[in-house]
Amino acid sequence: MAGKSYSPICLNPMTQPTLFVCALCKFPTAESGAGDISGGQHLLDQLTDCLNAETSRGEITLQPVRCMAACDRACNAALSAPGKLTFIFNDLSPSQSAPDLAEFCRQYAAAANGKVPYGLRSPAIKQATAYVLPPLLAEAVEAATPERSASRVAY
Repeated sequence: MAGKSYSPICLNPMTQPTLFVCALCKFPTAESGAGDISGGQHLLDQLTDCLNAETSRGEITLQPVRCMAACDRACNAALSAPGKLTFIFNDLSPSQSAPDLAEFCRQYAAAANGKVPYGLRSPAIKQATAYVLPPLLAEAVEAATPERSASRVAY
């Protein structure tokens, strides 16, 4: 998968919103591919351009992931931050979703609890929102910090 290289678009990944995007998602059959890269990689490339814009530099961490296990609903992404709602998106268009998703990330970053009013969301984001999860409790976020990770139990 050839694509753009990703330098962190963040100042503090422990507190800033992170947009996780599946790099392996395929292009939907309704969209033509972009050469030899996956739909997820194409979406990541588009998001990199959108999130590198002056208006959002330093607000969002863009994190490619290898699989989000929703291959039949590609392209997939999730947006989360400590103490904020988590949004999970399915059926994102690799070639058309990046501007709307980047704008939603900006709105999310500006909202104290991550709750972007429904009326302010673009139609594409409204349609792609598969799940909204409650925020992690502050204690859970604190327990996940590296200095305390040795005491965590893996399941």
